[in-house]
Amino acid sequence: MSKELTIIMPTYNDSLEKIKCSLDSIIKQKNYDFAKLEIIIIDDNSTTNLIDWNEILRIYAKLDIKYLKLSQNKGPGNARQVGLDNSCGEFVFFLDSGDSLYNSLVLQIFAKRKTAFCDIIATRMFDEGVKSRRLGFEFNNAYIFGIFIRREFIVNNSIRFNEFLRWEEDCYFEDLLRYYNPRVISLKNTSYSYNFDSESITRKNNYEYRNEFCGFSAMVVKSILLCDFYEKEKAYASYNAEVIQVLVTCYMSFYPYLFGKLNISERMYKILFLLNLLLRKSNIDTNSIEFKQLFFKKMYQRMAIYNNSVPLEMVYEFINLIKASENLYDDYLIEGTNMTINELMATFELEDNEKRGI
Repeated sequence: MSKELTIIMPTYNDSLEKIKCSLDSIIKQKNYDFAKLEIIIIDDNSTTNLIDWNEILRIYAKLDIKYLKLSQNKGPGNARQVGLDNSCGEFVFFLDSGDSLYNSLVLQIFAKRKTAFCDIIATRMFDEGVKSRRLGFEFNNAYIFGIFIRREFIVNNSIRFNEFLRWEEDCYFEDLLRYYNPRVISLKNTSYSYNFDSESITRKNNYEYRNEFCGFSAMVVKSILLCDFYEKEKAYASYNAEVIQVLVTCYMSFYPYLFGKLNISERMYKILFLLNLLLRKSNIDTNSIEFKQLFFKKMYQRMAIYNNSVPLEMVYEFINLIKASENLYDDYLIEGTNMTINELMATFELEDNEKRGI
């Protein structure tokens, strides 16, 4: 039986309180016909905080909830993809466990605004951590959250989460949504509450989240994977924009360490080598006027958004440092992904051999 909306919620080692926080925000929706809604909860092979899901289904019997438990932990992107593959809603909405619908009117507003002439209904997201609203999808600021996506648009364009990414998986999916030029209705309403949890498994235990370079390894790998996609589609404008965006982001974070005489960690050298792979993957001429113009343009945009300033005169020193970096860590699991450097390098070697006719 088809539904009007599917809410997809991945969970991993989450407490009962977090699950109830999300489901309570759904069941409190006013003037909405729950017969038109399905909720798919995907358990990414939890090993602790085990929940009695039969009890959850009893408590929330008013809601049509499907519970799926995966046999292997592969990260939230893979879990969301399983949810998508098992969904039947006309639209889908991603809600992470522990987060919630912003108020009791979210689904009522969705039902009134959905139309056959849109692929995405974009709203805003409220960040409980900083007590402010993030700009929505049209400003590339909330990623996949706070948007209702027509499932047919996803299926027809074969848009899928990437199996290798544990972080940046939402950015990857969002970039593919944008590539296919969805028809977007942008609302000023807020639909999503991001409830920052400093005690979450990711932020409490994972090295990526214990320093200022969180997610950078996955970010660079995401860009490499996107460049593969753009190259196949011959979408060179998107290709160049992706490479330059990740270079700008890294430059802004690396600058104090590279040129402020601070120590560069082993982990930062790993990220520099991944950037080296990204440059090798691309056909961008970093000495060209076009590169300089695009880099500086993106740099000023990001500085304006994040209210900080980074000198521009060391850009080419940074590029040369990337190009000079060496692969000293070929057997480590790339942080924020499900792949090793060896596996990533194997892709490059195969492509290089194919280009040479070997």
